[in-house]
Amino acid sequence: MSIRKAVYDLLNDTETDVYPIIAPQGLTVPYGTFFVRMEYVRSQDGISVTDTTVTVNIYANDLSDCIVLSESLRAAIENASGSYDTETLSVGLLLSESDDYIEDLNKYVITQDFLLRF
Repeated sequence: MSIRKAVYDLLNDTETDVYPIIAPQGLTVPYGTFFVRMEYVRSQDGISVTDTTVTVNIYANDLSDCIVLSESLRAAIENASGSYDTETLSVGLLLSESDDYIEDLNKYVITQDFLLRF
């Protein structure tokens, strides 16, 4: 099972530069980072994943760039289906979204949580 790789492939099919967990130093904005949480179920057939939650943080120098990127990412994930790596995505849903400003970085950030079912 390669759900992490499938999520990486899905996000890199978007127009957004999205990196797993941390972004490389020296990037030009806007860009995003993501991390994955999976819930497992044990059954007679073994262990399987039921839900995959992906949190994406989008960083930009101004809020309007953050909004444009977040809308683009949302549209891409909610309309995605098909095979990514060895997994087949059946649904992508936006669960929540929030705004923030990180003074130390001098950047706006929009955080989105998605539910993916493979």
